[in-house]
Amino acid sequence: MKSRIVLNRERTAKAQEISIPIHGKGGELGIKAITGLVGLIETLKDCGTCQEVQSVFDAICGYNACCTRCEFIDEKGADELMELVSMLAGQEMARCKNNCGKGTE
Repeated sequence: MKSRIVLNRERTAKAQEISIPIHGKGGELGIKAITGLVGLIETLKDCGTCQEVQSVFDAICGYNACCTRCEFIDEKGADELMELVSMLAGQEMARCKNNCGKGTE
């Protein structure tokens, strides 16, 4: 896993770019499967409730396991991907909890 911080003009962090090299088999079908997995990961940011975050996280876990069993992604790449997804899901869960708290005040 590689991480890079993108800075703005004021030299403060604007964004963080994380890349995970993924190696696997499956040709065009494997590429479609991994593209689907990435698309599912991107939906985490659209979740509005903690339950939605948990549901998407569970779906990602299953999809990742399926891609691993089909050898569309190797074990190391799958482990690194799930490490990143766990961090993202935790951040989205915190965001949802924070938003729920604001709505009740």
